[in-house]
Amino acid sequence: MKEYFYKSIINILFVCLVLIPKGIISQINDLDQINYSDDIVWDKPEWENPEIFQINREEPKATFYCYKSSSEALVNDDWKNSSYYKSLNGNWHFNYSDDIKSRPKKFYENNYDFSNWDLLEIPSNWELKGYGIPFYTNIKYMFPANPPFIPHDQNNNGSFIKLFDIPAEWLGKEIYLHFEGVSGAMYIWINGKNVGYSEGSKTPAEFKITDYLVKGQNKLSVQVMRWSDASYMEDQDFWRLSGIERDVYLFAENNISLKDFKVKTDLINQFKDGDFKLDLEINNNSSKKAASKAIVKILDNSKEIYSEEKNLGLDPGINNISFEKLIPDVKHWSAETPNLYDLLIEIKGKEIQATKIRIGFRNLKIKNNQFLVNGIPILMKGVNLHDHHEKNGHVVTEDLLIKDLELMKKNNINSIRCSHYPKNPFFYRMCDKYGFYVIDEANIETHGMGTTNQGLEFSPKRQEIHPAYIPQWKEMHLDRTKRMYERDKNYPSIVIWSLGNEAGNGENFFSTYEWLKNIDNSRPVQYEGATKYSNTDIQAPMYPTIEEMKDYAENNPTRPLILCEYAHAMGNSVGNLQEYWDLIENYDIMQGGFIWDWVDQGLLTYNDKDEKFWAYGGDLGGENYQNDKNFCNNGLVNPDRSIHPSLKEVKKVYQSIKFNIESIENKEILISNKYDFKNLNEFYFEWELLKNGNQISKGTINEFELAPNKSKIIKIDFPEIYDVDEYHLNIYAKKKSYGNLIPKDHTVAYNQFFLGGKRINNKTSLDNSNNAIKVSQNKKTLDLFGEGFKISFNKENGRLTEINYGNENIILQGIKPNFWRAPIDNDYGFLMPFKLKVWKQASKKQNFESIKIKNLKRQGVEVKTNYYLPDVKAFVDVTYSIKINGRINIKTSLSEISEKLPVLPLFGTNFIINKSYDNVIWYGRGPHENYQDRKTSSLVGVYNYKVSQMYFPYIRPQENGNRTDTRWLSLTNSEGNGIIIESSNLFEFSSHHQYNDDFDGGDRKSQTHTYDIIKRPIVNLNINYKQMGVGGDDSWGKQPHDEYKIKPGNLSFNYSISPVIQ
Repeated sequence: MKEYFYKSIINILFVCLVLIPKGIISQINDLDQINYSDDIVWDKPEWENPEIFQINREEPKATFYCYKSSSEALVNDDWKNSSYYKSLNGNWHFNYSDDIKSRPKKFYENNYDFSNWDLLEIPSNWELKGYGIPFYTNIKYMFPANPPFIPHDQNNNGSFIKLFDIPAEWLGKEIYLHFEGVSGAMYIWINGKNVGYSEGSKTPAEFKITDYLVKGQNKLSVQVMRWSDASYMEDQDFWRLSGIERDVYLFAENNISLKDFKVKTDLINQFKDGDFKLDLEINNNSSKKAASKAIVKILDNSKEIYSEEKNLGLDPGINNISFEKLIPDVKHWSAETPNLYDLLIEIKGKEIQATKIRIGFRNLKIKNNQFLVNGIPILMKGVNLHDHHEKNGHVVTEDLLIKDLELMKKNNINSIRCSHYPKNPFFYRMCDKYGFYVIDEANIETHGMGTTNQGLEFSPKRQEIHPAYIPQWKEMHLDRTKRMYERDKNYPSIVIWSLGNEAGNGENFFSTYEWLKNIDNSRPVQYEGATKYSNTDIQAPMYPTIEEMKDYAENNPTRPLILCEYAHAMGNSVGNLQEYWDLIENYDIMQGGFIWDWVDQGLLTYNDKDEKFWAYGGDLGGENYQNDKNFCNNGLVNPDRSIHPSLKEVKKVYQSIKFNIESIENKEILISNKYDFKNLNEFYFEWELLKNGNQISKGTINEFELAPNKSKIIKIDFPEIYDVDEYHLNIYAKKKSYGNLIPKDHTVAYNQFFLGGKRINNKTSLDNSNNAIKVSQNKKTLDLFGEGFKISFNKENGRLTEINYGNENIILQGIKPNFWRAPIDNDYGFLMPFKLKVWKQASKKQNFESIKIKNLKRQGVEVKTNYYLPDVKAFVDVTYSIKINGRINIKTSLSEISEKLPVLPLFGTNFIINKSYDNVIWYGRGPHENYQDRKTSSLVGVYNYKVSQMYFPYIRPQENGNRTDTRWLSLTNSEGNGIIIESSNLFEFSSHHQYNDDFDGGDRKSQTHTYDIIKRPIVNLNINYKQMGVGGDDSWGKQPHDEYKIKPGNLSFNYSISPVIQ
């Protein structure tokens, strides 16, 4: 009997080992590992052990959603409309604690009273709901760097409770709890029992909870630690925010269910046919073999192009089933032509489970050091994208994403790097649909511990404590890589995997590279930290100079060059973008790059006067903590997605239709189609002819076809032009119809050509004057009277004090030489306030030397003023030649300038006029702000703005509003009276209702905001020979390119002021 008993026990154990799913056994064992403690002192928590990053969590799988019928599946894209799912989004009970010891004790128990807890909307970041402080830091951790440890007295945490019921129709099904993304280390209980633990904020955490549930109301308890060992791995350049920040839901799984699948959609036979392969994992959640049926269909706009079904005898546990098919004459997917098919999978057991995803057929390959999509070397015209909402932080909605993608499409952006973590699943679905090349990046950055290409490779001592080099951190690296891949493996828009960002390059990254290459041979893998190593397929540096890029291309390159980050768009930036792309388009192995970055990470808030502003590092209570100020504001768009002027430059440089003059005499234009897959027959083309900046003729080019990477000469029948005026020809390519977020009639490309001619000066109503100027002076003042005007000077300082053309004095402060601009963020990066400080001092301190007056009778009066500039040991003269018709010619000249002086930020003049003269018309580049190294998008023309429109409100105030290549401008009042300023040479100008100093952040960048910029009762006018470019190679050391600097010398420039009188 005893022997029979023991044999029975052995048989039962054997059956359990064979039949119980492997995951269940590991989960039971995993639960024994949990070391959660309610004690004040918590020894050896999971969140300080890099080898424990999950307990009882389900294996990652592809993103797909299930429905009860194929008809339901075909009309839905997400989980919200399926009865297999139940949302847990909404209000949760919430308790916030500053540190570990003050956490609520045993709050997860069923009898705990949480009635006085607050309600918190989920998803959200708790710091933006009034709990704790939102921190912005770039590299340095918010706690002492000592991996894997976290100071317990600094570890904020949030405790959550959600009550829920299970739908009656789910009875008998397996039920799972799904967190799409939780920022922080998370413990989970249901009905007082510990379910599991998870780290990793940007990929799902899923738990099987069937056995924890009770009939009726259930209690879900979650505790999230703000910091953990995972925080060392998530040191990205963004706001450090916490909480349940993506969707939470329950889902039910049938006893026979689709567990996971992998689809391959390649192109073969010279990219003509589709190579379709599908691997299904079907789970039989019973102890017996079960009959089922798998039906697979591919549909093209509801037309069935492939259908196959298989009768299945499913063993208990996971069963692997495969389908293969050659799809003839398949449509290709690319960012330009995002053709998608519906893949419908139906599993029939006792119940039906149907799912649909959209698939795209495309081929990715690296050949001859070029990255090919469908056999074509593409150009990635990209941006880096962080998750950011101006009010909700890291909580991004589908509506906001669509707004982002639409803006990107309208501005010729075709590629997105997921910096520096996987996005919401709907992001990839939208990129598939609308057409973007995506680099999906693992949620790994250990920047604060050091990184390759920034010195770590030369420091073995630092590597000894760096997670990328320590074996105990290997599995965590692999886990983050696997979770990214498994979730996102079926999205056609993902064309490159990235191992992470700025995280060193130890053995752990060689392991993640090898794992990805073994699991997926259809996509290349990149890593910016491996540019000097073997574990990257693409040379993906950040912020190389043009010279470094050229050097790589010309010295035996071994990989395609795609810049993972470049053109640092912090504040007033993105200069010399055209120069980068002139180089990129000149070398076959250069295939584009990703601007840093898309959106300013400002958080909308209010000051004590209830004025709105966007907060940055050091605001919102963070002033006494580590912060990197406004380094989070590096976007091409504001937090509300209103655009920066620099985005217009990006659009122009990124455009894929090129125009060149073939022959002015024959009126021939060369149009080149630089798209890779798109014919130009989906656009129409318009032209306009400008005479002295005003349109005099326009027309439409006859429709034509032009295949990708082909060119065509087009003749334009514009009127004859003459030498006595300036002529410009503008050409525009516009969409014929709506498509992929780009509206009908949207301009996708344009260019302007100078056809010839010369400018003539404007005439004023005083040009016919014949009377000489009357001169009246004493020791203090000099007054000049002419027919209809009065000009006055202060003889004690040489400044112009009055310009009166018969109505009133326009001048509030006279003309003063200026050599300084309010520093932009890039200027602070190279320490301009210190390196070029002498020019600021020269602008402030100008010692008056002399004023000399010459009465030239019929030729007018000349007033020459001279100033000594002690800080540069040089002189500046301002000479006024007042003509009898009231025109004032002003010449500003530097003398005795040493070539050893630093470059000048600016050379020009500044003066203040009456506030009523706020209507600006100018003939020059516009209409938007432009600088000498960022002006290709600004066309020459005549534009009309109010002075208030000339100001661009960068989140941290700085130099703004410049216009280049100006021929003339006028400032008039509501009656049309005012002044016109012009020059025989091109000049630059800006005008504001603020002083220049209002935008100056001082020597060390003060914590200023848009509310500090008040509208003053003035018009401040800068008339400049030139100011240096804005630069943008980076924002922490690089100066503008040499060709956009103003070298010291005996410079001079002139312009004139004349009356405009109605």
